[in-house]
Amino acid sequence: MSRALIEDRVGEIRQRMRSVAGHDAVHLMAVTKYRTAEESLWAVEAGVDALGENRIQEAVQKWQHAKPPVPLHAIGHVQTNKVKYGIKLFDSIDSLDSERLADAIEARVAEVMPVMVEVNMGLEESKSGLHPAQVLPFITQLNRWPHLKAEGLMTVLPARRENSVEESRRIRNYMQEMADLWRMCRDEGLPWAPLNHLSMGMSGDWEWAVEAGSTMIRLGTSIFGPRPAAGAQDAANK
Repeated sequence: MSRALIEDRVGEIRQRMRSVAGHDAVHLMAVTKYRTAEESLWAVEAGVDALGENRIQEAVQKWQHAKPPVPLHAIGHVQTNKVKYGIKLFDSIDSLDSERLADAIEARVAEVMPVMVEVNMGLEESKSGLHPAQVLPFITQLNRWPHLKAEGLMTVLPARRENSVEESRRIRNYMQEMADLWRMCRDEGLPWAPLNHLSMGMSGDWEWAVEAGSTMIRLGTSIFGPRPAAGAQDAANK
């Protein structure tokens, strides 16, 4: 993917975001799994607000010499034994989904660490995240970990199974339920959980997510095109 094409795509997305949201406050995160540091920095130059990495080991390898000039978010499932490798690298861990992971982060940080609580809105066995009914009780007790500050909720919604009106309605209902959950939790006014952001929406559904109230979208293929093979990209990052 060329720098010019990335710049064009980010510009088009920004323009569409303004049209859908009616304002410029939605944050655009570029998902850089299997992308080179060079491609990632081109996206930063084009105007994305943050970068999201799915794999801690890939991120450590990619950014070992210098961190990117925008916030770097861990957006994939974080194993507790990998926290020590990424805790100094990431500016936010967006996939907090258990007390065990909260314990692991708390044990490794000396300053406040922004996190997002991951929600499994579709109750899918293949995905991480808290069930919706668990979210408010979990957030309410987050003050047990004084170095964690919940800046938002994050979700990976179920994929569309087909192109139909009924399927579109199903996904949009999940989005509305997620937005309602976020607003309910935010209205609690907990100082350790301001929940300023709802991270929801990816390349195939981000416009619906913004319409539902998402404040942060995570785009990969919409910016960079089809994802390259893992082996080829691992070699490129060396």
